[in-house]
Amino acid sequence: MGGARSRGVRTVAGVMLAGLLAAACADGDVRPQAAATGTPPRTGELTWGTCPEPSEAEAQVWGAAEHRPAYARHAARLRCGTLTVPADWTAPQGRRLELAVTLLPSTGDGPAEPLALNPGGPGVSGRLMPIGIASGGARALLDRYDLVGLDVRGTGRSGPATCPAAESLDAGPQPAAPTHRTARAYWNRLARAHTTCAEADPAQLASLTTTNAAHDLDALRRALRAPRLHYYGVSWGTSLGATYRTLFPTHSGRTLLESVVSPDPDLRGLLDGVTRAREQRFEHFTAWLAARSDRYGLGITADEVRTRLLSLRERLTTRPLRTSDGTYGRVETDQYLDSEPADRAGAGAALSSLARGRAPAGGGDGKPRAAAPPLVAPFAGTALLCSQVTHAASFAEQWSAYGERRTAYPVLGATRPMFPGSGEVPGTSTCAGLPAPERPPVEPGRADGPLLLVAHRDEVITPLPWARAMRARTGGSLLVVGDGEHGGMAGGGCAGRIVEFFAGAEGAAAEGGVCEP
Repeated sequence: MGGARSRGVRTVAGVMLAGLLAAACADGDVRPQAAATGTPPRTGELTWGTCPEPSEAEAQVWGAAEHRPAYARHAARLRCGTLTVPADWTAPQGRRLELAVTLLPSTGDGPAEPLALNPGGPGVSGRLMPIGIASGGARALLDRYDLVGLDVRGTGRSGPATCPAAESLDAGPQPAAPTHRTARAYWNRLARAHTTCAEADPAQLASLTTTNAAHDLDALRRALRAPRLHYYGVSWGTSLGATYRTLFPTHSGRTLLESVVSPDPDLRGLLDGVTRAREQRFEHFTAWLAARSDRYGLGITADEVRTRLLSLRERLTTRPLRTSDGTYGRVETDQYLDSEPADRAGAGAALSSLARGRAPAGGGDGKPRAAAPPLVAPFAGTALLCSQVTHAASFAEQWSAYGERRTAYPVLGATRPMFPGSGEVPGTSTCAGLPAPERPPVEPGRADGPLLLVAHRDEVITPLPWARAMRARTGGSLLVVGDGEHGGMAGGGCAGRIVEFFAGAEGAAAEGGVCEP
């Protein structure tokens, strides 16, 4: 559920600017403040030091290739430090963690307040997110805010939690729909891997909760000596932001939550909601194709297109098209049927070719695979997510729910839901083998600071109804962006609305409404 985007990245630029960032952070502009030698940092202490050299992936994701001059300029001003917090906020005198923090100082003339940023995932490294935001369409935020980045506990450089046995688990080639036997086998393997890692350090696993992460944010606010903390979070970062506002309502400043996760923690409901949104997106796709019947020749009404596409999928399921460019069967067809609005032209052309018994242009299946989320700490992200949902404890429950989805949503219900709680094999969960949280997730509530919820109209990872449900619990305004992106508002045509909201502008930004990028 991460919101980070990177387009047109070049490896050479990423490597060169990674070195530039490290050098810039080490020079005199940063003025590092080291802790006293031999004295362990106290809980809540923020210690500034030398910026570590970022990885090539970090530099690329946060703007090294897209915004090279701006990236270099902001990198030279970035401050880096560590914040010491309790591993368990209910036992503050116990084990401690050191969280990686960054701050990009405001360029404005007046006093600045901190604006904390989180890219989601959960588990995406957010240390360099201030540079990414300041280099893109929302750069004017620097006029009045210090942009604050943080690697959430267990991720990035904040005591990364790993589970090699789970992270290296290979689900193998996936058929059109798994059998009970194959799904159960995968569940068992994942559950054993998670159990082994949980037993190795149960205290660390227990500490990886959204509630603890929200307490970390308030510790950061206190360390920055700020009366309130402004916040911009994407995807899972919306769960973190809503939890923070609920636990610390009087310290919550202006808050923007983009691509909002449902306030209902039931994993089954979450997977149902995502699948329903994908099914609806397919119906919109059939209407789009019907309106362009002269180009694609798949039918002149949405019903005709739907019937023909499902017949095509059935034919390719039993008799895949084998060509020198690749093999096209059920899996490949489902990828086209599940296309995003931005990919409709290419998917429509591919389906039109397949309907005529020809391979789509471009070789392979003609459609690029989605890249894995960048900079994600998989095990920590899984633990953070599973701390926030009431996940089914047994395979039988997950498999039963999957069977009902296949019946309710006949077009895409058999495929893997696009939500991190779904296992690599449909009918399983990434929470397999993890103990249920000791305490339930925080029920989102209301707070003092202004709140803007942002939903992308046609996206399916965090569907629009989830933002509406969150608004019913938290209040605030709802802005609908007229595209199918997951996150990405800061880099698109609606970035100005982010700036307007955090500038305190009344009117469209404060009231929500619609923005067409």
